[in-house]
Amino acid sequence: MAAPNNTLLWLLLGICLIFISFGGFAILLLLYSLAFISGALLIVYNFGKQAIDIDVAETSLVVGQFGHGGIEKVKESMEPTTKIKNFDKRMTGASVIDDVLKEVLEYVVKDYIKTWYRQISDHDSFLVDIWQCAQKVIITFSNRSKEIDWMPYFTQRLVDDFASHIRLYRRAAEKTTVSKIEDNAGALESAFFDMEVEMENNMCRDLVCLDPEAERQYLQDLSEVLLYLLLPKEDFHNKPFRYIVREVLVNGIFLPTIDLLSDPDYINQYMAWMCYETSFTRETFLTVIRSSDSMEELEAVRDMVDSDIAKWRSKDTGGSDDTAIKQNLNSLMFLRDTCDMRIRRLKSGIGSHEQLIEGPDNLRYNSLYVLTLDEIFNNNVALQAFIEYMNNRGGQQYLFFYLNVEGFRAAAEQQISEMQKLTLSSVTAAEPDLESLRRAAKIIFDQYLSEKASSRLKIEPQYIKYTVAKMKNKMLSEDIFDIVQARVYQILHCEYYEDFLQSPAYMKLLGELGLLHNKGEDGDNLSMEDDGSAPTGSECSLGSAEDLLDTQFEDMGSDTVSIGSGSSATSAGSPSGDSYIHAQITHSGVIKEPETGKSYAVFAITVHKKDPYSDEEDVWDVYRRYSDFHDLHMILTEKFPEISIPVLPSKTVLKNMSQNFLEKRRKDLDKYLKVLMKPELLQNISGLEELMNQFLHTGIWEKHKSEFSRKMDTIVHPLKSASKSMGNVVKSVPDGVSRIGDGLGKVFTQKSMDQNKTRETMNQLKVGAGLDPEAGENIPLRIMLLMMDEVFDLRHKNQWLRRRIVAILRQLIKATFGDKINRKIVEHVDFMTSAEQMAEYMMAFRNSFWPNGVLAEPRVTRDESTKMRTRVLCKAKMLGSVPDEVRTLMGTDAVRKGVARVFQMFQHKTLNKRILYVVLEGVLVTLFPDNKFQTIFRTLHSRSTRVEKVDGNKQTPSNHESQLRKRQSKR
Repeated sequence: MAAPNNTLLWLLLGICLIFISFGGFAILLLLYSLAFISGALLIVYNFGKQAIDIDVAETSLVVGQFGHGGIEKVKESMEPTTKIKNFDKRMTGASVIDDVLKEVLEYVVKDYIKTWYRQISDHDSFLVDIWQCAQKVIITFSNRSKEIDWMPYFTQRLVDDFASHIRLYRRAAEKTTVSKIEDNAGALESAFFDMEVEMENNMCRDLVCLDPEAERQYLQDLSEVLLYLLLPKEDFHNKPFRYIVREVLVNGIFLPTIDLLSDPDYINQYMAWMCYETSFTRETFLTVIRSSDSMEELEAVRDMVDSDIAKWRSKDTGGSDDTAIKQNLNSLMFLRDTCDMRIRRLKSGIGSHEQLIEGPDNLRYNSLYVLTLDEIFNNNVALQAFIEYMNNRGGQQYLFFYLNVEGFRAAAEQQISEMQKLTLSSVTAAEPDLESLRRAAKIIFDQYLSEKASSRLKIEPQYIKYTVAKMKNKMLSEDIFDIVQARVYQILHCEYYEDFLQSPAYMKLLGELGLLHNKGEDGDNLSMEDDGSAPTGSECSLGSAEDLLDTQFEDMGSDTVSIGSGSSATSAGSPSGDSYIHAQITHSGVIKEPETGKSYAVFAITVHKKDPYSDEEDVWDVYRRYSDFHDLHMILTEKFPEISIPVLPSKTVLKNMSQNFLEKRRKDLDKYLKVLMKPELLQNISGLEELMNQFLHTGIWEKHKSEFSRKMDTIVHPLKSASKSMGNVVKSVPDGVSRIGDGLGKVFTQKSMDQNKTRETMNQLKVGAGLDPEAGENIPLRIMLLMMDEVFDLRHKNQWLRRRIVAILRQLIKATFGDKINRKIVEHVDFMTSAEQMAEYMMAFRNSFWPNGVLAEPRVTRDESTKMRTRVLCKAKMLGSVPDEVRTLMGTDAVRKGVARVFQMFQHKTLNKRILYVVLEGVLVTLFPDNKFQTIFRTLHSRSTRVEKVDGNKQTPSNHESQLRKRQSKR
């Protein structure tokens, strides 16, 4: 308050001094100062007003000359929000796809663009430009896709690329196994890419798969090319925009997607999801546990089993469920013991089957099945093993001669019978047929019996003379080689067959046929019929302990392992209400036909049925063979695909008539029948009760087989009796015996060095390069051959087995679909690439990334134990998905090794990346056939140091040759 008072005092003091000094003149001076200031302000105001009026006049003149819309447009552009005008939002031309695409684009804009753009600006013009650019890209891509025929890619190139990938992995694994390097994974990948240079003709994808920076650079180059083809010109020439889009594609889409799809754990989950639930059985699960070479897998399963044992023991308090709880505990403890046994074997350094192939030990071969020599000839897998054994012994020419004569006899019988029919019906001359037979006989004679034969047999001269005399006979017969063949059979039996039974190869063969450690009381009495089938290897190895696995574990989620038989503990079809039907397989037996002498197993089913409003119960017995149950299973699969059909006990080639096996088969079939006869299932599934009534009544079942079941009969029978005799091979040839010299006669000759070199050369090329032209035209046969060749390694087996498999596959395809299968495949590919299916794919993508319209949370990292259990589950399901017919044809051990090969191939992330890039490149080459993508990829993949080494090795000899030429020219 002091400062204002002082100022006021000083102001009053100043005024007093002015009036004292100037008197009345001071008032005039004050008025003069006010008038001066007011006048100056008035003059400034007048000049400013005049200048404003001049500027307004000039501005009005300019606006009048150039229009009045500029300011309004600037004003509109400066508004905080703009109204987005409606424009054409059609993209693919299919409304079902456009609707889903529109939602996906809206979600992308909402979650990936607006989140950062709204922090910068509220204008929507940028969002509209982004939408229109994406729309133009989709339109260009969809129009390009509509012009492409995807059939050749899906049925030829894709299958060929995948089969070639398996071939590279198989060769690399073989090389790594031989070298025994400690870093197995790194050595395998290195060998894989070294061999890729040879297969792909100086092109290698190792940098893309192994070097992250090279992978990013590759994807950037590829994105540049795709943006050039898909983006509008004005957007592509906008460098900042193009670089931003490229980086978003590479770092936000390509790299994360490829990293996810190449993750072995993700692939294991996906393969386990693709396999049917019924493919997981206790037999396949125990087979995987007993053959696992991973300590981590076994320990993960064992930890889960220990946890489950603790849970079940906490419930073991007696009561009505005490029996079921004890059964579950017994099953779990048996599984834990199996894991512990396998872990101990791995720690001791013993592999999965090393104990089976050690040196001969006569004690080890006691109490084994004894296959007769005829049974070996009549089975594909057994004959293949015997051929390999004979090759090692150097006596393969005897076996090849015997099989050639079998084929000649069957063809000769066919040709002579046809000749006789023609002679009876007309006067047509039959001499050409006899001459063709004579030429075929001469081929066999020159190859094995003549003095200049390359594979001459050591046969007594009198037998050869007798054969020459019969060949000179005018009326040629089919038995001209019988006496020599009988002598060869004696040699095979005495000198080779008995030693074969004592060899490790025979024990391995029994394992493949599922006959190891399972000789019953009548184990020596084996035959090749359909019904009494021996159990598989995994079933046989369980022994008496397998009954402990009849109950199921608790449901542990998708990532845990469970064991179950799919059967119910209750008596199915139990009486309910006034009416009921109850069936039980009471006993089994063996019946021998007096006419043919063949024996087969039958199962007696006791049926109890009570009709409504009836006081009496009807009881009768019906007898069914295993083939009847198989037919029923096929009909159920055909008519009722919506229900979960229980697993039918598997069939194998050789039947076992022992009482132990028949009792086990009776129990398995009884469980199968009880599941089908559950009252709730019969009531809820329309038509099932009628079908079961037909099956359980005597005399009417054969009349109700479906067409599909009959077709399956034609498939299963050739698989069982594919090699009954070599005559079946010849009979399937249209030209009859005229092709023996080019067919069987060459199949069983000794392999020359040129043939081995040719096979090795073909093994280094892509798989499709080695296919026959005839097989290449048949789409399903080509696909099956490509897969089976590499998965089961058929090319390294005897060519007889491979040709036999081709013949069976042709018969299987013809019996199943006839000539319509190619059209079915074309229709299926068209359906998978149709607009409706594309919309389904887009919907699945939308629901995965935006469930209920909300961006999904990041994937939860799975612990290692869960990953290991998923590996076991995936292997068990893959093994269980192989049909029994394939096991019969290829052998149990070959199937197990093939499945293990495919599974192990997917456990290498770098190799998974390689096949993904191969698929991506194949799609782009197919999608843009006129843009030289193949050349682009070859240029990008030629940066590898492996390719440079190969080119340097090629250039070194050429430089050396040029230097020699220069020296010679100087001389």
